[in-house]
Amino acid sequence: MAETLAAELARAGVVVVSGLALGIDGAAHRGALAGGGVTVAVMGTGVDVVYPAGHSGLAEEIVAAGGALLSQFPDGTEPRRHNFPARNWTMAKISDAVVVVEAAEGSGALITAEAALELHKEVMAVPGSVFSPLSVGTHALIRDGVSLVQNARDVLATLGLVREVLDDPLTTPGRLGFTLPAERDGILSHLSDVLVLSAADIARKLQLPVAEVLGRLTALELDGAVRRHQDGYIRSLRRGKQRA
Repeated sequence: MAETLAAELARAGVVVVSGLALGIDGAAHRGALAGGGVTVAVMGTGVDVVYPAGHSGLAEEIVAAGGALLSQFPDGTEPRRHNFPARNWTMAKISDAVVVVEAAEGSGALITAEAALELHKEVMAVPGSVFSPLSVGTHALIRDGVSLVQNARDVLATLGLVREVLDDPLTTPGRLGFTLPAERDGILSHLSDVLVLSAADIARKLQLPVAEVLGRLTALELDGAVRRHQDGYIRSLRRGKQRA
């Protein structure tokens, strides 16, 4: 997810900032490079001391692609535990927005998020499995009110670079190409005016993405062809038609 988000954001011209660490950080840098964009690595060491050493090649790729290695510490500074929370604050300071992809309880990513909130920067988080300890931090952030991220367009919308997001409940995103006149939408043939079906049920029946089904149901609802009922949808009765 980190690599995909970074690649799509880089293609849109966003500079991806991360910390050159193993895991999410490295994935974000690689994604930005794969997207042909620019990425900045904020380091907890001197810029001449790559940590972890296994990311030396990645550091060279970042610079070769027009990115930068950035540090608040003097050359020759070795990795020290207390340097990294300070590095996380610097990442938040130079960024317009912070996206947390994974965060265990007490992780460095939460330090970055806390710093961003204190600096009045946008903070977003990617939800994960409720069974994963790496989702504890992201779910806590979402519960506390930060924006939920499902795709790069969510981030771009927050940055003001696009006007719609894929999960906007009121509009059908044009790029998905499924806007149909209400009378021609095949979903109607799978709806009853009595039996309630959820969007997930319909998606399973038709083997379509839930996002597409939700978009089409919203369009049908706005046209008056379907209506919400309980936790799902039913077909609206035509004018003059009555149930037996």
